[in-house]
Amino acid sequence: MRFGLSRRRFAQLGAGLVLPDLTSLAGIGKSAAAMTLPDVGPNLDATVPQPEPDFHFLDASGRRMTLAAFRGEGLVVNFWATWCPPCRAELPTLLALDPKIRADGMRVLPISVDSQGIKAVRPYFARHHITGVPMLLDPSSSALDAFNIGGIPFTVIVDRAGQMVASLQGAGDWDTPATIARLRRLVGPKPAAAPPTTST
Repeated sequence: MRFGLSRRRFAQLGAGLVLPDLTSLAGIGKSAAAMTLPDVGPNLDATVPQPEPDFHFLDASGRRMTLAAFRGEGLVVNFWATWCPPCRAELPTLLALDPKIRADGMRVLPISVDSQGIKAVRPYFARHHITGVPMLLDPSSSALDAFNIGGIPFTVIVDRAGQMVASLQGAGDWDTPATIARLRRLVGPKPAAAPPTTST
């Protein structure tokens, strides 16, 4: 079973046509905190490497960015929203994953698709004491169209050359040995540092 919000449900919530029902959105009659998420490792959908789609997002200061700013690093790019219970259940596992993969030259990039942007995300980060990952925003939900995403949460793995190599539709537990090993295989080893030059 995959836990997430369909594109139709996402659109209804974003447009204010329906109010989020936390029980129904969790999909299993539990709160987001009580959800038991499957191990991501065996559930990642590997694909033939392909260029990342053209879309942009904002950092916390409103600066326009693209994934090209992180070229050379392996990326776990997660699209989420503060009002999405499966996203909220999954996010702590992504936050726990991030420091474990930094030494491998990889990082987690959580990109919020909250329509209120920083007004929704900044207090959420503060309330949950989230640090260590950038506060990134896509209030226009441009990524939903660029990636042809059917719902959220959605996560894509990008290798060091900027190629998409795997994805996951729905929520999962990212903080597992199997997932970390799979990410290392998908992204490849961190390039060796160039030896220092010496003057003669």
